[in-house]
Order: sequence, then structure tokens, then C-alpha cells
Amino acid sequence: MWVPATAARTGARAASVAETGVPGVASVFCRLDRSDLVALVHLAESGRLTVRVGATYPLDRAAEAQRALAAGGIPGKIVVELG
Repeated sequence: MWVPATAARTGARAASVAETGVPGVASVFCRLDRSDLVALVHLAESGRLTVRVGATYPLDRAAEAQRALAAGGIPGKIVVELG
């Protein structure tokens, strides 16, 4: 997972399922189970959890989305839409 160096201040902790690679930021790895995912859904549905979407691609452009992810520089998550 690529995370821009400006995503957090030095000494911040970032919860992730993968290494962030940001100097000065301590990764706190997460192992989600079903109840954790259900809780995240409830937070998102209630508007208390938001995610910055940096780019959206249709499924037929998934390879382009992967290249954009690898290149970095997109401020937010990359979404691939199905259907």
C-alpha cells in the first residue's frame, strides 16, 4: 500500500492491513473479523466513518487503476466500480 509522506505527521500511528512505508509513522496492523467489518459498515452508514476517494475507475479500466496505485500521487483511495 502506498501512502504519501504527507498523510500523517511524524510520530503518528496508522492502522493498516499492510505496511505503510511512511518514515516516522508507526503502523498498527489490523486483523479484521466479521464483527469488526460489520461495525465498520455501521460507522460508514451512520456517516461517522468517511474515506477520501481520490480516483474512480470502471472495471474495464482496472489495469489503469492498478498502474495509478503503483505510481502514487493520488490523494485518497482508488475505487474500481463493478457493474
